[in-house]
Order: sequence, then C-alpha cells, then structure tokens
Amino acid sequence: MVPDYWIKVDQIVSKGKAIFLCGSAGGTFVPKGGMMKPENKWETPAVLRAVLKEGKIAEWCVYCDNEPIREKMRAAAS
Repeated sequence: MVPDYWIKVDQIVSKGKAIFLCGSAGGTFVPKGGMMKPENKWETPAVLRAVLKEGKIAEWCVYCDNEPIREKMRAAAS
C-alpha cells in the first residue's frame, strides 16, 4: 500500500522503559494493482512510542493524523 513508507526522527525522548520518537512519517500511496505516482505522496507529523521489556521492543505505537493518506485513498477510489 505504501512501498516507500518512511519515518524521520527529529527528537528522541526516553522515560523509564519507554522511548518516544518525534518527527514525521510519509510515503506514496499505491492502490492495489496501481502504480507509484508523485501526486499520491503524503506526509504527516508523527510520534512513535516503544516500550522495552528485557531489552526488546514489547510495545510499538504510532500516533499520527491519518487524514493525509486517507485523502489519497479516497481520490484513488473515485
């Protein structure tokens, strides 16, 4: 769906076993059977939260506004 998905981290904050990555996420929406098109690129601010347990990521959450990619999905469906 987003073959070139990317995350850009501008700031890292840690507290206890939680790590917060602040920045942005984006990519290019490609509809099923479609092709990558420049007009389907999107980007949004994002915060990612990881909780560590025994040195491994036990929890991974992404907080961002999904409206930019939803807009591309609606346009492709019409």
